Amino acid sequence: MTEPDFDQMTKDEVVAWFQNTESLAPVIRSMTEAAASAGAPETPMMLVSIRLPVALVGQLDRLADQAATRRSDIIRDALTRYITARTAPVSQDEAEHALDVLRRIVTIRTTESQADAA
Repeated sequence: MTEPDFDQMTKDEVVAWFQNTESLAPVIRSMTEAAASAGAPETPMMLVSIRLPVALVGQLDRLADQAATRRSDIIRDALTRYITARTAPVSQDEAEHALDVLRRIVTIRTTESQADAA
C-alpha cells in the first residue's frame, strides 16, 4: 500500500482517504516527521489556559516580536526561571547568613525580654 501524500491531496481526497483507511499509521508517521523537522521540543507539553491583563499580553506580544519568538516561549522561560528560583536549594553561605541573622534576632529579643522583666 502506498502512503498518501497529504501535502498534494485535495481536501476531498484527504476526507476520502480517512473514510476508507484501516490504519492511521501513515498519518502518525507524517506527524512525527514534521514535528522532528520543525525542532519540536523533547519535553512532553500540556496545554494550560490562564487569564492575563490585556496590557500585559500586549507587552508580551511586543517582546515576542522583538525577540522573533513566540509568546509561549517567553512565558515558559519566565515560569521556568521563577520555579527554579523558588525551589533551588539554599547554599551553605545563605544558610549560615540566615542562621546568623536569626541568632542576632534571638539575642536582641532575649535581651529586651530580660530588661522588661527587671
